[in-house]
Formats: sequence, C-alpha cells, structure tokens
Amino acid sequence: MSAEAPIRHEQPISPEAQRPRYDALLVHGYWMSEHRTGLGLRNRLAARAAALAYDQGAGAEKIVVDLGQLWGPDYPSEGKLIADELEIKYHVPHEAIILREEAFSTGGEIKSFVELAKQNGWTNLLDVAFARHQGIIDHKFGTIPLIYKRNETEDINVTYKSVESLLKNDPNPHARELTENLTWSYYSLVYAGYEGIKWLVMHKPGFDYETLEQKNKTTRTSPGEDSPLPFRFDVYKMPPK
Repeated sequence: MSAEAPIRHEQPISPEAQRPRYDALLVHGYWMSEHRTGLGLRNRLAARAAALAYDQGAGAEKIVVDLGQLWGPDYPSEGKLIADELEIKYHVPHEAIILREEAFSTGGEIKSFVELAKQNGWTNLLDVAFARHQGIIDHKFGTIPLIYKRNETEDINVTYKSVESLLKNDPNPHARELTENLTWSYYSLVYAGYEGIKWLVMHKPGFDYETLEQKNKTTRTSPGEDSPLPFRFDVYKMPPK
C-alpha cells in the first residue's frame, strides 16, 4: 500500500499545547488475514486510528505495540507488521514506536503495556481498540477494562478510544466507509458474541489469563482465518447494511 502524509485531527498544533495529551497509547492487534499479505482489515484500521490518536506527537508521546509471531516462526510478528504500517505508511517516527514481540493475547498486550507504564512512570494512558473489544455501557462490560483492573492500575489513568470513534471523522472517505460497513456487518455481530463469551468466562472462579496466553503461544503456529470461528468467515465478505 502506498504511503500517506502524516495524518492528524487538527492542523496545526496550538501554541499552548506544551506536551502530548497521553504519555503513551496501546494499539491492539487482531487476527491476521490469510487472504492478504498478513495484516487483516481490522489491523489496518486499528493502525490508522492509532496514527490519528498519536496526532504527530500531540496526542501521545509513544505508541506501544506488542504482538508475537501469531502465524509461527516462519512469519514476521504481527507487532512488527503493525509497527511498519505506522512508520512507513503513516510516518510515525521510529523512536515514537515501542515494539515488543511477545504477547499472544489481549491480556498479554495489556500486561506488557502496564509494565512499561510502571517502568517509565507513565500515569496517563490511552487504549485504542474496536468498540466491541472495549465493552459497552461506559466500558463496564468489556474484556479490555476488566484486564486492566486485574493488572493493578489504580495509580494509572486509562482512557478508552475506539477505532470507530477515531475514524468517524477521518479525512479519508474510504476509511470512513470501511469502518462503517465493518461496524454493521455480520462479522462484527459474531465478534460481539465472542467477546461476550470471553467476558463471562473471565468471571469464572480460578480463571487465569496467563494460562490462555501460554496456550496461544503453543497453538498459534500457522496461518488461520481472520475470524473467531473455526470455519471460513472472512471479514472482507461483508453483506450490505
């Protein structure tokens, strides 16, 4: 895909803006697509939303990406692919991207992000993910907020911004249309059900997200579908609204 000029919500930065609004933002990754070059549609939209939220350094000082080799050792890590998308396509400076290639789940991503926050003294964080991933009703019912709570973030302020909200006013009409179509697709309804099941399972006594993280590391060793379902349900085949 061709490179674009750096994207931002506002032009130019106001003189009174002395420092970024957030110390760092975490952009979540999603299933990769075997029908494309690696990154699926949701990954590309999430990366674009993160670039908008970064806002050429006015929105956040750092972008954190942490995802391992979800397709196995013969393929690059998803984290590296997303970092390249941010740097090459959206011109996010290399030094503004913190790349880790260790996480194999949402829990792994957040654990890494919180660890970095504590190491660097960050207290104001931004989480960028799709709305159904961050939950409903002021984020009371969502897997991402629940994982943050279980990672001892009492002294850290976490703000949630969905990919959909960030791309709602995107200057690129094609990106807006893709986001809207995806939001109201059958795929997103299936994904909402998947997230709801995960949220319920996480409330079972004795649930350990670290066990899920380790399981993903041993089972995700080859290309798969861009879907939570075991059969073909490609995100690119969306019915009209």
